[in-house]
Amino acid sequence: MVSLIIPNEIFFLHILEEINSYNAVKIPVKGSSMLPFIRPLSDEIELTGLNEESITKGNIVLARTSENKFIVHRIEKVEKDVITLRGDGNLSLREQCDKKNIFAEVTAVYKKKRTIRKGSFEWNLAKECWFSSPLLRRIYLKIDRSMKNLFYFLIVVAFLAACSGPRGMVKIEMEGNEAAQEDSVEYELVVFDTGFETWYALQNSPARYRSQQYYEGWNQQYVSEWNYLATQPRRRSFFQPIVGYEPGVDYGFELNHKLFYYFQYVERVLRIPILSNHPSGVIY
Repeated sequence: MVSLIIPNEIFFLHILEEINSYNAVKIPVKGSSMLPFIRPLSDEIELTGLNEESITKGNIVLARTSENKFIVHRIEKVEKDVITLRGDGNLSLREQCDKKNIFAEVTAVYKKKRTIRKGSFEWNLAKECWFSSPLLRRIYLKIDRSMKNLFYFLIVVAFLAACSGPRGMVKIEMEGNEAAQEDSVEYELVVFDTGFETWYALQNSPARYRSQQYYEGWNQQYVSEWNYLATQPRRRSFFQPIVGYEPGVDYGFELNHKLFYYFQYVERVLRIPILSNHPSGVIY
């Protein structure tokens, strides 16, 4: 894959063309100078054209500094035609630019699961309550980074706990809103054996596909026998009841195909028998 790197100058000139055409533009965030309000890589921002209230203390704007760099920072001070800017994540660094070199205003921040728009409570909280003292900023940003590290640590612990769970544990979960119409419901197969995903990727070839009805027929037999084995004291160390696979429910081709191949993985790779009879003509 070839990567195309576009210089900031060309990128923002294109953005300005769109804004001058009265279009709002959404762009990804790369720099960390607006932490913690705007986070790099995961967040996107919406840029819109200026109005008479845009160049006001506390607003976040796209500007070209006196060093001829494009930045998206918050206005800290307005003195006639000289504007002082400062990133929320900067302790003491500030930039200055001419008023005429402010081109657009940030009016929304798009995060993974929500949108923060200008004028909302969360927006105004960041605007009015963010510390101006470098010392207080330093303390808060250090706490923020520590909390982020703690979050990642907990994710790793949870992942390791999942990986160390029973290899014979399989769950079928409903994705999305349970109140959604039936034709919009999607299901996900969760397998706790980490070795299965790698093996399955090698087997998942469209050239080998059978019909959904074929996989459903075998899966019903496998699930019935699997859940029976889960009640047997001598087999319970591996087999855990499969929750969520019900007759008459359309789980879709993808889930049925993957579940069928999980049973093949258990029998062929782990060499743990389930059914006395086996599907014929299955290529591995």
